[in-house]
Amino acid sequence: MHSGTKKSEDPSLLPSFMTDDPQTPKKLKTGPSHVTPSMLYPHAATSVNTSGGVRKKDEDTGPKPDEDDEAERRMVEASRRGGAKENILIDGKISIISRISIVNFKSIALTILRDGKREALCCKYNEEFDYIAVGYADGVIIMYQSGTGEPVFTLTDGDVKENRAPVTSIKHRPVSKIYPITNCYTGTYANGCVKCWSYNFNQCLYTIREKRQTFGIVYHPRFPKFVTFGDDLKVYFYDEETKTQERVLSSSDNPETHDGHMSRVFAACFHPKNNYELLTAGWDDVVQFWDLRQPHAARHISGVHMCGEGLDINQKGTEVLACSWQKEDPLQIFDYGSTKRINCLEPDIYNSKLYCGKYATRDFVVCAGSDPNLIRVVDLQTTA
Repeated sequence: MHSGTKKSEDPSLLPSFMTDDPQTPKKLKTGPSHVTPSMLYPHAATSVNTSGGVRKKDEDTGPKPDEDDEAERRMVEASRRGGAKENILIDGKISIISRISIVNFKSIALTILRDGKREALCCKYNEEFDYIAVGYADGVIIMYQSGTGEPVFTLTDGDVKENRAPVTSIKHRPVSKIYPITNCYTGTYANGCVKCWSYNFNQCLYTIREKRQTFGIVYHPRFPKFVTFGDDLKVYFYDEETKTQERVLSSSDNPETHDGHMSRVFAACFHPKNNYELLTAGWDDVVQFWDLRQPHAARHISGVHMCGEGLDINQKGTEVLACSWQKEDPLQIFDYGSTKRINCLEPDIYNSKLYCGKYATRDFVVCAGSDPNLIRVVDLQTTA
């Protein structure tokens, strides 16, 4: 259980683009955000990596199983060509079907960083799995063909060039009958910008400027709404159609009630069945349960130190997956209703600290972390 004061943050986990003094967001501004020079050259991505993978579909309301199979088939076919195994050890029934190299800036005539190479911080498939968007430390988003690894689109504008800041997260709207494919990505940046890109036209459709360092964005599974989170301990809830901030979720003034975050927030997940429920987690070792109709959290789970997008809910909405950056119990599953731990998964002999994870299907979890550096697929039927 955490105390009522702000938790002390471990400097070893802090990328250099994250400053120590969060600012409280006020009314949204339209002018350029200030970025300190330290934001431009973070070390290896630690707390902001995302899990770029296949979107989950609701078990009851989503597409039929044959449509799921078809989506998986298209994704595999789109990335069938090419392959590389440099410096990679594979244990189990996994094969590498394609590889995207970190491209030297000189080769495509963009600004050269000090080391002459780009530092990738996050990635995401597009809606049809034929492209992968990669966000870099200088604020540029490049889209690659998933099969060949060739760059096809570069998402940048004058605002990005004038106010360089790392891309911390990339998302697109969930694909469903309600949400048609829009060929758009939304990225968050360490200078507080939230930018929506139409990648076919290399055009920024809108920009929201938050007075904080924004670490991530998560879309609502059914409505044109999303939340963002960052270093000011608060969660912002937006309506995308009107570009307005509808609510700010935060802790109350009572230090005895653990109804909000006490440190940076790095993960969020909407409930797949309930339109109003949301989970968030971060450095304060707490998973908060929110009702979007209320300003403060209703309940919480303690003992989960989250440094990336390691939070997910299964398709039925009954279990919570928590992937923690900690040596003890890094991969846990909790009951959503009671918040009691159901299981602590020990998939193999490597006890890696986890940055990200999600349900790939009903029976499989994909997670990744460091110390040692691993990405793994866990069969819940054999480890539970």
